[in-house]
Amino acid sequence: MRTIRIIASIIVASLQWTAGTVLAQDLRWPALHPFEPAPFNMDLVQEDDQRRALAGELELYARTLPLSVNSWSDGEWTNEDQERVCRILVRSRGAQAMELLLEQVVVPPGASLRLVQLDGRALSEAMPLAMPDQVEECSSPMVFADEVVIEYRQPMEAPFEGRFAINGLVHAYRYVNDMLREGPCHVNVECEPESNGWEDVIRSTVRISVVVPEGNGWCTGTLVNNVRQDCAPYILTAYHCGRTSTTAQFNQYKFYFNFQYANCSGGAYSTNQFLTGAQRKAYSDDYVIQYQGLGGSDFMLLRTNTEVPDAYQAYWSGWDATNVASVSADGVCIHHPTGAPKRISTYTQTLTTGHPMTSSGLMSHYKAKWAATQNGHGVTEYGSSGGGLFKPHVSAGPVLIGTLTGSSTGMTCTNNTGTAYFGKMSYHWTNNPNSTALKLKPWLDPDGTGTLVLAGSPQPCSLVAAVAELERTASLVIAPNPTAHEVRLEWAGKQNDTFETKLFDATGREVYSSTTKSLSSNAQVLDVSFLSDGFYSLLILQGDQRYAGRLVVVH
Repeated sequence: MRTIRIIASIIVASLQWTAGTVLAQDLRWPALHPFEPAPFNMDLVQEDDQRRALAGELELYARTLPLSVNSWSDGEWTNEDQERVCRILVRSRGAQAMELLLEQVVVPPGASLRLVQLDGRALSEAMPLAMPDQVEECSSPMVFADEVVIEYRQPMEAPFEGRFAINGLVHAYRYVNDMLREGPCHVNVECEPESNGWEDVIRSTVRISVVVPEGNGWCTGTLVNNVRQDCAPYILTAYHCGRTSTTAQFNQYKFYFNFQYANCSGGAYSTNQFLTGAQRKAYSDDYVIQYQGLGGSDFMLLRTNTEVPDAYQAYWSGWDATNVASVSADGVCIHHPTGAPKRISTYTQTLTTGHPMTSSGLMSHYKAKWAATQNGHGVTEYGSSGGGLFKPHVSAGPVLIGTLTGSSTGMTCTNNTGTAYFGKMSYHWTNNPNSTALKLKPWLDPDGTGTLVLAGSPQPCSLVAAVAELERTASLVIAPNPTAHEVRLEWAGKQNDTFETKLFDATGREVYSSTTKSLSSNAQVLDVSFLSDGFYSLLILQGDQRYAGRLVVVH
């Protein structure tokens, strides 16, 4: 008996010695009562996925499992380090990832929320709960686990005890844990030359976690400028993405900024830069069964519930709402196929006008064909919906001209010759079967100035967006830029030395090359009138020095 007591004493001493470590957390948190929704039924979900696909409804990556849990009756409250802390354990076995949908959120200043494991290790960063007026819904970060502790914290001196309820557990079952799920042909937005000239609008593109009654799906959106240039956080996407979302569910959307690989071949990425919640301001209201759901240009304008933080280094894209039948300049679509990190697809054929269902007779969409480029053959897939279609503009630089509705049936990396349909900005503007207040024009031109073309800006509320300026790199001057005929190049390299000039089009194809010896200064005049409209990468090679820039040709 004495031996047993000695062993027990050793065990107790060992546990005391590890106080404050992961083991100490293990001893306390298993006491939390687990809350679980009804089991996830994959057979029923797959059956419903097939039905949704046939009906043309939004493809989902997760299903919402009803859950009725709240902080005031189900939470475990403690006082820790000058904070009031509430913890609730929830789980859904077999989930690839989880999110929690919150409602009745009323919290004091300084409140935050994060998701952690039972051993206390963080699964997400702490998310401030700064709720806008009249908004009581939000959603948690996504975490890759099927069992989590939601941890709510508020200052001890807060004027009241915060509260929240969990009305749904989002059980992800596909399109979340395999970043190459969309196929090997796609081109990362860090790849050159495909991204040359499009760097700004890449920063305006966001991934959207859309919340509908049945679950969550992926779409893409673009942060857009407005004529007042007041930094209003308007995000333009496709109406079909959120057609069935309720006001409460819009408040549970998430908008991911800068979700992209670190380099062309892949590398690191982050999902930490996101905003939660939005209000729907305008939409096409064009759901018509006989047109396969669309009787217009399929747009939706959202305003996020919070401002875009400076740390996100976002860009408010410019746009062109001019009504034209075709676009000859080369351009791109920036998007998140299947919700994966940001990709860029290139078109080099003239955009023509039509509609996903030809028999409708509508001229609401641009029709795009994707081109093979140096680093792949980008296409558009599920998750790309709402993605922006961009072209170069003679004075405004890269501008948004359309948003993706969808592509030819079965478009994939191996079936890449189909057509992608983009609702036209000009049709969004005033032509849909919606009321005046729901059209795009009153929101992006609220003072009725008649503006149809607006440049983008990284800081529209402090800088007036102007026409494209002289293009400069660290040591290269290109002027005029844009141009239709001649362009002058100047750089600060070694004089009286031979240099090589190269021009590449949007696909990476070399379209011009020359070798010249510099004389009294490093300067060259090029006649580029033979080039088609579009963006071009320009490269000067002189000895071991490299001078690069972009050139916009618009006739």
